[in-house]
Amino acid sequence: MKIDAMSKCCINCAHFHNSPAYLEKVFKGMNVLGSGNGSVRKDDGICDVRDIYLSSDNECDRFLAGN
Repeated sequence: MKIDAMSKCCINCAHFHNSPAYLEKVFKGMNVLGSGNGSVRKDDGICDVRDIYLSSDNECDRFLAGN
């Protein structure tokens, strides 16, 4: 099966987590500033492999289909 470039984005990776509840758990006190539901973060999230906050349209060589 051929995977197109868009499907290799972080948003489709098993290592990427961007649910508001997950972000509020990882960033203690985030809800003081607003919430994980904020529109300014769009679909941004956390990569468990690289341990960074990044945009959902990023890509890397550790992509694992899953989300």
